[in-house]
Amino acid sequence: MSTMSDEQCNATLAEREEFSKAMSDVPLIWDLLNTEQVFESPIDINLSQTTPLDLPPLKWENFGIPPRKMKVTNTGHTVILSAKWGQERPYLTDGPLVGKYVFSQLHLHWGTNDMEGSEHTVDGGHLPGEMHVVTFKSCYLTQESALKEKDGIVILVYMLKLQEKPNVVFQRLVEALKDVTQAHTSKKIEPFALSYLVREFVVDYFTYCGSVSTDDCIHYVMWLITRVPIGVSSTQVNSLRNLMDGEGKLIQRNFRATQPAMDRPVLHVCPSTSKYSTLLPVPKPDSTTSREDVIKIYSVERFYIQSNDE
Repeated sequence: MSTMSDEQCNATLAEREEFSKAMSDVPLIWDLLNTEQVFESPIDINLSQTTPLDLPPLKWENFGIPPRKMKVTNTGHTVILSAKWGQERPYLTDGPLVGKYVFSQLHLHWGTNDMEGSEHTVDGGHLPGEMHVVTFKSCYLTQESALKEKDGIVILVYMLKLQEKPNVVFQRLVEALKDVTQAHTSKKIEPFALSYLVREFVVDYFTYCGSVSTDDCIHYVMWLITRVPIGVSSTQVNSLRNLMDGEGKLIQRNFRATQPAMDRPVLHVCPSTSKYSTLLPVPKPDSTTSREDVIKIYSVERFYIQSNDE
């Protein structure tokens, strides 16, 4: 029977202590929402103005399971991808999250040309589009109920970055757009696992607390912004500009203006050693790095940095 060496035991103890310390920081993040002051979103994201923070890796569950049904809907303000599963829906836990956050829908923001479109800016500049993956805390049962709570909504942010070739998975959504050009129309599409479009990130992302205001309500949001953009072609982004609103006009600028960050912190969770730019390059199509590989890479990088510091 194999036994653990003293070195292995100490490493395990150190990992547990580090995990406990990281978990103790989670409530402090949510305390940022428990303030009387309202901090609007979106904001500008700049790597040099973020604060590093170690947290447990995000855990993604059921994102690789195809749903029973999937549809694309033109709401008159944006296009939404929604789905129904025959079992428990995809959800997120750990990282900065307290509880389970269930997938609700994903939608897109774009502009009149490729020089604008994203809601958040990066280093002061827009990207041609931005995808929001909306999740809500499971204990509130529905997104509508969760919107009324300060800790009810977490939105994952993916920037759209131009590449020469079309994105094969994104094209599945694009092909349905011609059938939903009119507002309040939907099109059923062949279901596919969200993981093909929603690339999982477990470390090396940004998070901050903000809000989105409607005519008569303020909705609090925790934002999780991945550094890895989604590569799409200019033609694919342009197809979004053919959608119409409830008045029969083209939806061409459905992004909000950036807001001052004020003094709220933008946290860089478990940073990697890549510090040359705020966003990382678009992954190659054959990139198959697993969640476990990412965690191992991050652990090696952090050990290397700590060793050099010592």
